[in-house]
Amino acid sequence: MTVSELAALVGGRIEGGAPGAAVRGVASLHDAVEGDVSFLANPKYATQVAQTKATAVFVAEDAAVSPPEAGGALVRVPSPDGAFAKAVPLFTVPPPVREPGIHASAVVDPAAKIGRGVHIGPLCWVGPNAEIGDGTVLEAHVVIADGASIGENCHIYPMVSVRERCRIGARVIIHNGSVIGADGFGYETHVGPEGIKVEKIPQLGIVEIGDDVEIGANTTIDRARFGATVIGHHTKIDNLVQIGHNVRTGPYCGIVSQVGIAGSTHLGTGVMIWGQAGLAGHLTIGDGVEILAHAGVAGDLTKPGQYLGAPAVPKREALRVFHAPRAVERLKEQVAALEAKVRALEASPQPPVQEA
Repeated sequence: MTVSELAALVGGRIEGGAPGAAVRGVASLHDAVEGDVSFLANPKYATQVAQTKATAVFVAEDAAVSPPEAGGALVRVPSPDGAFAKAVPLFTVPPPVREPGIHASAVVDPAAKIGRGVHIGPLCWVGPNAEIGDGTVLEAHVVIADGASIGENCHIYPMVSVRERCRIGARVIIHNGSVIGADGFGYETHVGPEGIKVEKIPQLGIVEIGDDVEIGANTTIDRARFGATVIGHHTKIDNLVQIGHNVRTGPYCGIVSQVGIAGSTHLGTGVMIWGQAGLAGHLTIGDGVEILAHAGVAGDLTKPGQYLGAPAVPKREALRVFHAPRAVERLKEQVAALEAKVRALEASPQPPVQEA
C-alpha cells in the first residue's frame, strides 16, 4: 500500500514525503523504520516527528510540525488516533476467529439456552437456565453460572466468571480473569456474652452490564446486596478495578486501572476516573465529573469539572494547596534576605544629621 492510498483510506491530506512510497507496517515514532506508518496524538512527542524514520506520520490537521527530516510524509487527519486505529489492522496479524461450536470438554447444562453461531471453548461451564446470545464467544475456562445471561456478539476471554443470575448486554468484551457478580463486602458485628461475632449479610442481588461495555483483566464487579449493581451502556473499565455492591454508573463512563469504588456510589453520565483513585460509599458523582489520578473522594461531587487530591476538591483549588508550601518557602527566603539587609544597615555607621 502506498502513502497516497493510505491517506485516501483515512481521509487525510499528504504534506511532504513521497506519496508513492510503500507502507508495510506500523510503529511508534521512536521505533519506526522506513516503510512504517506512525502517528502523533500527544503534543508531548511532537519533537520526535522530525527525527522519526517513518515513511508516513498521521498528525492533526492543525499540528505545528514539519515532515520528518528522513523524507517521510505527514498525513494530516481530523484524528491521528482514529486514523492509526484504521491502519493497524492492515499491517498486523488479525486476531484468531473462533468458529461456532461447543468444545468436547465444555460442560453445558441441558437447561441452558445457546444462541446461533456461539463458540464455547475448552473446559467452559454453562449452568442451568443460563442464556448465551447469538454470535457470542466464550474462550477457554469461562464460567457462566446458573440463570446468568449473555447478550449477542459478546467476547468473554479465558478464566472469566459470570455468577448466577447476572445479566450482560450485547457486544460486551470481558478480559481474562474478571469476576462479575461475586458477593459484596457486607458483614454485621455483634458483641454478646460469647464475645464478638461477625456475621455475613446475604448478597442477594445481581449485576447488570449494559451494551457495548468493555471490562479489563482481573476486574471485579460485586453483586448487589439487593437489586442490582449497574454498569451503563458504552462504559469502559480498565484492568484491576474494584466496583462494590449496588454501585451504579451512567453511560459513557471511563474507569482506569486500580480504581476502587465503594458500595452504593452512583456515577452520572460521562464520568471519568483516572488511575488509583478511591471513592467512598454512598456518594453521588454528577455528569461530566473527571476525578484525577490518586484522588480520594469522600463526599459528593455534583458539578462537572476536574477534581484532585484527598479529599478531592476542584483542580484549581487543589493546585493552590499543593503550591502553598513552595510559596511559603519563597516568602521565608525573601524575609531572611530582608532581615539580613536590615541588620547590615543597623551595623553600618550612620552619617551625622545635618541641622537646618
